[in-house]
Amino acid sequence: GWRSAFRSDELYAKINYVLNEFTEAYMQVFATTDRLIGEHANNRAALQVLLHSLNLLCQIYYDLNCQDLPPFFEDHMAEFMQTFHKYLVYTNVQAEGDDDDVAGDLEEVKASICEIIELYANRYEEDFAQLPQFVETVWSMLTTVGAAHKYDTLVSRGMAFLRTVVRNPRQRQLFANGDSLQLICERIVIPNAVLPTADEELFEDDPMQFVRRDVEGSDAGSRREAAADLVRGLLDQFGAETTQAMSRFIMQSLAQYAANSADWRQKDVAMFMATSVAVVASVGALGATRVNSLVDVADFYNTHVVPHLRAVDSDRDAPILKADALKYVTTFRSQLPHDVLVQALPMLTAHLAHPDTAVATYAAVAIERLLVLKQQGVLRLGASDVQPHAEAMLSHIFTALARADSPQKLAENDYLMKTVMRVILASRTSILPLAPAALEALARILAEVSKNPSNPRFSHFLFEALGALARFACASDASAIAQFEATLFPIFQNILQQDVAEFMPYVFQILAQLLSVHQGSGRLPDAYVALLQPLLQPALWAAQPNIPALVRLLQSYLQIGGAQLAAEGSLQPILGVFQRLVASRANDHHAFALLLAVTLYVPESALANVLRPVLVLCLSRLQTSRTPKFVRNFVHYVGAILCLSSGVSMLLDTMDSIQPDLFVSLLQNILLDALPTVVGRVERKTTVVGFGLLVASPRFQNSPSYAALTTPVLLQVTSILMDAAVKDSKAQADQAQADDEDLDSLEIDDSGYQASFARLATLGDAKIDPCPQFTDAAAGLAQALKPAQSVVASSQLPAEARQFLSTLLQS
Repeated sequence: GWRSAFRSDELYAKINYVLNEFTEAYMQVFATTDRLIGEHANNRAALQVLLHSLNLLCQIYYDLNCQDLPPFFEDHMAEFMQTFHKYLVYTNVQAEGDDDDVAGDLEEVKASICEIIELYANRYEEDFAQLPQFVETVWSMLTTVGAAHKYDTLVSRGMAFLRTVVRNPRQRQLFANGDSLQLICERIVIPNAVLPTADEELFEDDPMQFVRRDVEGSDAGSRREAAADLVRGLLDQFGAETTQAMSRFIMQSLAQYAANSADWRQKDVAMFMATSVAVVASVGALGATRVNSLVDVADFYNTHVVPHLRAVDSDRDAPILKADALKYVTTFRSQLPHDVLVQALPMLTAHLAHPDTAVATYAAVAIERLLVLKQQGVLRLGASDVQPHAEAMLSHIFTALARADSPQKLAENDYLMKTVMRVILASRTSILPLAPAALEALARILAEVSKNPSNPRFSHFLFEALGALARFACASDASAIAQFEATLFPIFQNILQQDVAEFMPYVFQILAQLLSVHQGSGRLPDAYVALLQPLLQPALWAAQPNIPALVRLLQSYLQIGGAQLAAEGSLQPILGVFQRLVASRANDHHAFALLLAVTLYVPESALANVLRPVLVLCLSRLQTSRTPKFVRNFVHYVGAILCLSSGVSMLLDTMDSIQPDLFVSLLQNILLDALPTVVGRVERKTTVVGFGLLVASPRFQNSPSYAALTTPVLLQVTSILMDAAVKDSKAQADQAQADDEDLDSLEIDDSGYQASFARLATLGDAKIDPCPQFTDAAAGLAQALKPAQSVVASSQLPAEARQFLSTLLQS
């Protein structure tokens, strides 16, 4: 269909072709179907076929009208709308479905008609003369339709139609009568805001499904949500009147509950409608961002919400009220004062131990959302607010997870594991006293779920929690690494031996993190040395999801023991991996990430011995299968070599050994044009500094063929720094780098989560910086060119570029 298609000339040409060829025949079929329904009014079997056909015709009608109002349908609007109205009020016992839980063809036809008239009310109001008639009809229908589940879609779409109309200031007169608002609230909103019996049963029988539908918004289209949306539509045009009318019903429900606490459904609907009336605007990360000024959110919380949170064992007969109270805190977390949130935290923590799975999960969701809540970029709950409760939070969650009787059941509740991750992140290095117990619990969970991975989200948060725990515990106490390795290595070994494909990329990333803690030792621990050869087996590298994680792990090997690997002859197998990756268009960027680690972390004498075959492979790819991505990565890699202490001479000597003056040709024909294409803050800095060092080197200036390229090279590196677009992308790169470390608000989607591979954001950025002594590219270029200021002064640069470099060198 065309419902979600973007407007374009091509789309409209296609629609016009269909309209020209199809509309007359369509109208004939539409009229014939209508006639046949009348003729077979007493034939149940025929009606079933004909009403199903009519529903398909209604859906086609919507598709043909969803982008614009075609002249054909504008000319025949009266006939179509007359028929639509006929079936909106149509009743026939022969057309009624037998199953109260499943919408029949007649209910689906009516729901499709409501969808059409909502489209017309929203998009073609000026041409929609029948709008007032449909408002009256839908209004009447909503007050008389039954409560059976089969009518849910019809009721939801009917309320969506009314919401669309009521939000239009030009239709205000249809609802301006005070009694109208009262009747809508009383006869449409309130009856449909009651928790359906099916949802009550779902809360008891499948609490995780209940929570997931609620938290992730998959209950959109339910009667409850449609009622809340209608209230928000009424508030747009009749704020005070709607608030007053709804408040009256809310207070009545609260009074009935106060008189008889067994009638908990009254409190449930009051809490739901109080939230609907109060929320004006909301976003997922913050909850309610704007609230109805006529509603005192904090007072309602203190009076009607806190009583359900004070004691974990209250509301034994109505745990849904606890869920409502916890949801209220989650929804209005941005509106409640800081001291209220601090006071709420121990109550929320206590409810993690609630025996009802749904209640405990809502408590976890509330805590998790509070721990990422920011105001003007600062967390509203600091580490000092969280730390007193961190141990209880983790203990309650691990106890709840331990009750699972199978790996699948254990991995079902990813909300609990996400909260574990968040508590560790919020605690930072103060997690150290809790680390041994948390590590033991997480390891036990990992060993269990690795038997049968079933929930990718749970798995991801589990490894994020492990990564965060290792990162902060070892940062606080480097000796903690021994316990992490002793606890996790046997489990990791089992995962690798059992070939648990879903977990292997995570295992490699955690191993890389643990190995990096040994930085400064100069030698690889024996356990990692024993693991190296198995890691280089082609079978592991054949699985695409393993590649980024394995490259990260090999980078850690080289960073910790580059000299050791070179001395023991282990570089060749690693370069064999590079050869495999560089031949692949999909993986050549991973090849350069690995090569960069080899270049920077092994002794330059060892690098000189292997650089020639490496460059031959790169040059071969340039000649046979060049892509913009490959060229961009190669230019950056050349810049990285040039940043080495003897990088210029090593590179030029190696290139000359392959073919005399080869680098002159390469620089002139490929590298120069590609210099501005390098992206990323560190990558751009490396490239600018490296090529600055090249130009300033005596070897370059003393060779006429190289010296002739001084001005072109300087012009390119200068333009990188001067170009506004590049500055913008630099700012974006800086922001991206900042976001990498924004662990406070880490979300699974932000961390690059996919079913096949997910980078663990808690591990931090592994980007290698060949020139860390320079904070930015401009400072690095100025330092690189200082020995060759006379060369810059005598170059044939345009005046603007020469002035830019001159200012840079004097700063």
